[in-house]
Amino acid sequence: MRINKLYLEAALKKLSDIRYRNKQLEEQRHSEIINKIPEYEILEKTLAQTMTDIVNSMLDKTPTANDMLNAATEKNQETQKRINELLVTNGYPIDYLDPIFSCRKCKDTGNTGNEWCECLCRITNEMAAAELNEKAPLKKSRFDNFDLSLYNNKANGDDNISPQAIMRDNLEYCKKFANNFNGKGKGILMIGNTGLGKTHLSLSIANELIEKGFCVVYGSVPELIRMIQNEQYNKSEGDTLSLVTNSDLLIMDDLGAENRTDWCLSMLYEIINTRQNRQLPIIINTNLDIDEIKEKYQDRLSSRMFCMKILFFTGSDNRVELSENFGNM
Repeated sequence: MRINKLYLEAALKKLSDIRYRNKQLEEQRHSEIINKIPEYEILEKTLAQTMTDIVNSMLDKTPTANDMLNAATEKNQETQKRINELLVTNGYPIDYLDPIFSCRKCKDTGNTGNEWCECLCRITNEMAAAELNEKAPLKKSRFDNFDLSLYNNKANGDDNISPQAIMRDNLEYCKKFANNFNGKGKGILMIGNTGLGKTHLSLSIANELIEKGFCVVYGSVPELIRMIQNEQYNKSEGDTLSLVTNSDLLIMDDLGAENRTDWCLSMLYEIINTRQNRQLPIIINTNLDIDEIKEKYQDRLSSRMFCMKILFFTGSDNRVELSENFGNM
């Protein structure tokens, strides 16, 4: 599996800390059982002796070695059975004293023998995502501070629905998206003018998912494309392309503000197509309308965007509203 080498040392240190904490928990459990079940300590010593007897009998070349092996194995099994009975009788699961690993695949080493474990790749991706997300106003964007009162409650248009009603539906959809998120799906295409809450709701989703332990990457399309281009042409270190194609959720803000070169369009297609093939969700925010998206992007790219859930944002620029309200205070 691909791994971001910039964060490898820190990720390995994190796994080392995890192993240390798990070892401490193992020792706490061991002490707890010995104090609560005195017979366990005797059985533990018996179990250790039977293991020694099994090894010695396997190395023994005398005619009685096989009988010794059978006897030691039988005693070992009986002792283990008795330990299990004691644990269950006293309200503990049978595996309570087993070694504790956060990742059983690599036993918290980060390496499976042939390659880096997916748990290590995930940690490095989370570190890279956290650094990339540092400039995003994550802390300010929550569902509970999304102010519907900023949207006009007067019905208008052919469908006779108010901007506030439309935005209430958008808010509820985004809440459900975050609540039901499982790392699979096509995602959301948010369409609307500047200042209507697209970024706010996107980052509200991001906050919810980050708190649940998902790896979320947020960035404007121009910035993400610039970073990938610099890395591919060896102008900077990093592996942004791997990060945006493998994160649990990718949020691409401000689609349409990028320089639409052939290389850029090809990269956008690679990112969106790769994620959709893997069923990894994307949220794309744009000030462009449907016709502008069709005009500015290739059919194979725009068609992939249009297969996502489309939310239309309507109303007046909230940033202007807030500025005017503040000035009248």
